[in-house]
Amino acid sequence: MPSRASRTADAGRAAVALVDASARLEAGVTIDPLAAIGPHAEIGTGTVIGAGTAVGPEVRIGRNCAIGPGATILHALIGDRVVIHPGVRIGQPASSGFVGGANPRPGMLQTRRVIVQDDVEIGANSTIDRGSLRDTVIGEGTRIGNLVQIAHDVSIGRHCRIGPQAGLGSGVTAADFVIIGEQAGVAAESTIGEGAIIAGCGSVSSDVPATAAAGKSDEDGP
Repeated sequence: MPSRASRTADAGRAAVALVDASARLEAGVTIDPLAAIGPHAEIGTGTVIGAGTAVGPEVRIGRNCAIGPGATILHALIGDRVVIHPGVRIGQPASSGFVGGANPRPGMLQTRRVIVQDDVEIGANSTIDRGSLRDTVIGEGTRIGNLVQIAHDVSIGRHCRIGPQAGLGSGVTAADFVIIGEQAGVAAESTIGEGAIIAGCGSVSSDVPATAAAGKSDEDGP
């Protein structure tokens, strides 16, 4: 095991971790080897930052979180008891932020944050883009599977479930207790009502009322 510094301020910090001098770490934070903590970042007690993870400038991570190896967290506010699995990308600008064509150029600037509330779990290699007109928000207690894409300006309510490989377009709003099945797609600017269910492998291109079932895949038949 790599050696750990013994001073209280550095407890649990690997000797080969890169922690900016202006970062604020509460006692009891664990920083694994090759992790990088940027300027003015803040991390709460009991949180573990996995090997090779990058935490950007001014990111705030709450207490008792588990950040898996190789994650990237930028432009974000992370609550308490959040679990972020390996390879997750949070807070990057979306590729849709560029206008294509013969001479690609920047589109709408994305200058807002990602807010992840308490008790959220985010599966491996999922991506959550930073907001442009508003913060991208993941509500309390929500569970997100592996390889999920959540675009900019999405707002997800409390205690939602999003299956692996699902994709949510920009500006989607999902109320509390929504279930989105694996490999489901939700078109940009759609609103999903409280308790609605989107079928696995299904597609939604318009609003879904509360408690409704939608997105039935072609394979299910009529």
